[in-house]
Amino acid sequence: MIEEQLSQSERINLIKKIPVFSNLNYDALNELAGIMTERQAGSQEPVFKKGDDGAEMFILVDGEVRIHDGNHVHARLKSGDVFGEFALIDNEKRSASVTTEKPCLLLQLDRKNIMPFIERYPAVLMGMLQTQIKRMRDMNELEDKLSKSYIKITKQKEEIEVQNSAISEQKYLLEEQNAQLTELNEQKRQLMSVLIHGLKNPLTSAMMMADMLDQDPEIKADAREYVSILKQSMLRMDDVFNQIIRSNQKEEAE
Repeated sequence: MIEEQLSQSERINLIKKIPVFSNLNYDALNELAGIMTERQAGSQEPVFKKGDDGAEMFILVDGEVRIHDGNHVHARLKSGDVFGEFALIDNEKRSASVTTEKPCLLLQLDRKNIMPFIERYPAVLMGMLQTQIKRMRDMNELEDKLSKSYIKITKQKEEIEVQNSAISEQKYLLEEQNAQLTELNEQKRQLMSVLIHGLKNPLTSAMMMADMLDQDPEIKADAREYVSILKQSMLRMDDVFNQIIRSNQKEEAE
């Protein structure tokens, strides 16, 4: 059995800096710190892989990890960062892999432990929702660029495909354009990866948390109205994302 490195007070000081838990009182923080477990990992060791069943979130106490899909790196996280939190709410498989860059110390929180805790402290659920909404607001600019880039790349791809059929005898130009098409396809794949991991998955979790809050009989009327407005906005965004994903899947099938 590995000896724990963090004291209870050190855990509490770390947890209360995380936005999701920052509004909890000392008793709640103390209880939350007690249900977390420590996990140590060596360098270049997988924390979890894309497609794995997920039921835990992690706080990176010390070290560095990368969030990636194969060789494509979405982000690199350092001490104090949180990842895998969607798994506490939904039952979806992991949408990306997480691998350590150097030896790491992690705090792990399991879904089976957090759900009874949330029932006693519903403020956690509101904190999760507020965190997801902030992320979506921060990604408004990314969403706009993504939409414009997606349209531009699709148009360029179609133009190049038409040109390829018309210049079949011009070998040099054809090879050059095929290289461009390959690059555009890779860009489009990366953009779809950003859409699913960076936008679609956080939105799905936020919608589930909004539903849970809406069902809470103790929620105030003005808060319920606020949640209802958020749900309507998120449903519209989810519909747009689903249309883009279906369009991409149809194109790949053809």
